[in-house]
Amino acid sequence: MGRTSRSLLGLAVAVAASVTVLAVPAGARAATAHSACDASLVAPSGSLIGGLWRSNGGENSVYGCPTGKEFGYPDKRGSWQTFRNGKIVWSPSLGDGTLVRAYGKGNKVVFKWSGLGRDWDFFNVRWSKDGGRATQVKVGRLTPWSGQYIMTPYCDGDVCSTTNGHEVNRFAFIVQGCDRGTFGSDCGPWSIPTSVRVAH
Repeated sequence: MGRTSRSLLGLAVAVAASVTVLAVPAGARAATAHSACDASLVAPSGSLIGGLWRSNGGENSVYGCPTGKEFGYPDKRGSWQTFRNGKIVWSPSLGDGTLVRAYGKGNKVVFKWSGLGRDWDFFNVRWSKDGGRATQVKVGRLTPWSGQYIMTPYCDGDVCSTTNGHEVNRFAFIVQGCDRGTFGSDCGPWSIPTSVRVAH
């Protein structure tokens, strides 16, 4: 085989190899490098918590993968499940479809609720840090059955503090729906608490 033939053969092999690499979809390469959630921890399809998690993107959602199974409460109706970035609670005290959840997102702590059994004019939210004194805030509704409260506990204006992950704080939340009345507010029961641990 002459020098020209060997050069052409080498070029053909190199081109074929490069075509083979380019033919692999980027998503397929990423999928092999990324591990999925532990399937034994994912709530079943009939679970409200599992349904919310899946509808928000599952392992790619703001909650991340579950870190434990869904558990019921021994003394009341309801259940809860922890995730890498937060916690979701089924709180039927506010309605059979009520879900409350908290998660960390950057410098923010997000508390959301949805599926309340009736419409409300506004919501009261109580939150506490590391089991300390609770702070109550009045929150407008997103819809008559849902709302959210977002806080930046480590920021003062545009200046945010950090301990580079050396400090972890637990933020706990409860919510109740309220109607405006002539002589005050008529409010419903409080939700089951939910919480999130945030490193900053």
